[in-house]
Amino acid sequence: MDTDRVHVVAEGPAWHERAVAVAASLGARGPVAADDVPPSDLALVVGPDGLGLRLGDGPRVAAAAEALRRPRRQVPDPLWRAVLAGAEAVVDATAGLGADGFHLAARGARVTLIERSPLLAALLADALSRARAGELGPDAAAAADRVELVAADARDALAGGGLPAERRGVVYLDPMFAARGGSALPPKGMALLRAVLGPDDEDGAELLAVARRAATRRVVVKRHLRAEPLGGVPPSGSLRGRTVRFDVYAPL
Repeated sequence: MDTDRVHVVAEGPAWHERAVAVAASLGARGPVAADDVPPSDLALVVGPDGLGLRLGDGPRVAAAAEALRRPRRQVPDPLWRAVLAGAEAVVDATAGLGADGFHLAARGARVTLIERSPLLAALLADALSRARAGELGPDAAAAADRVELVAADARDALAGGGLPAERRGVVYLDPMFAARGGSALPPKGMALLRAVLGPDDEDGAELLAVARRAATRRVVVKRHLRAEPLGGVPPSGSLRGRTVRFDVYAPL
């Protein structure tokens, strides 16, 4: 989304100074009053719960910071198995709101998040900052220290050679909007993500090829159970969950 349609809102005077800095860093409008944000535009809200996004009268959407906390139960976790159970560092090349990348970090993996949307990258950076400051507890602080955030297009970041080999053992791709946003998001929340990210990605085959050239061990792609392989490229194997599967590809 064009930043001319993004308005920064401070949830009270205590957050005005931070809202000014956030607006300047993103080239967004504001700070403005919440009532001054047009219904078709995005409000980037700065308040006691960190940064959140809202489209019109829709729900507030934020990074999945709670996922940084250590999982309470070790239920079957096909994603964890697919990324080699933390034996290799993981690049989450389509980070979105961070749910999967944060979950992997909470389980002990070293994770590099790549997110091309400056707005979503700002939400991720805010969640990591609050976690490192101890606001979410010691487990989340430790998990956040295992995460590096890169605000860039994944194709450029992976192909540019900026990531050392030891940080790209596994490259993880989740090109599905529903998965990137979190399955619990209501329809208006999904509409917000589409406003931020644009139409569904059509460069799946290109992104997969770049990922396979960058990964040193494997590429993992999240898909709906009945979806075609990304870019029509058959995987070498898959791990299946209840609603999604994780297709595995060898490096090129």
